[in-house]
Amino acid sequence: MAYDMSRFATNRFIKVHPNTVLTHGSTEPVLSILDVRGFELHDLFLIGLNDSCGSIVLPSQSRAENAAAALEPAYETQVYLFGSRDGEDVWATDYTRRALDGTTLSAFITDLTLKDGRQVIKDGRWVR
Repeated sequence: MAYDMSRFATNRFIKVHPNTVLTHGSTEPVLSILDVRGFELHDLFLIGLNDSCGSIVLPSQSRAENAAAALEPAYETQVYLFGSRDGEDVWATDYTRRALDGTTLSAFITDLTLKDGRQVIKDGRWVR
């Protein structure tokens, strides 16, 4: 039996949608992308401060891999075992928006210069 995702709905900042879809933050654009790409919107917990990065917590590895496939290539994704709750595995897909050229942008830091004067992030991109 899969983990009951409704158990994540524990505070007032989590929005509860039909079919046990839970969201935290401004994640509606990501839900739209998943829906348009054919991913079934049920039994998931979508966490993100904005639509540029976040995590989708799902009750099975196959659903996590399907979510990653639905977000590619617009987002860089990573599927991993989120943890075990009540003896059942819970999986997650992390996502980060890609630019049109395929690079992954920083969702929070747009420019970063170290004390030695070396710029390591410029316009949201890592400088190499």
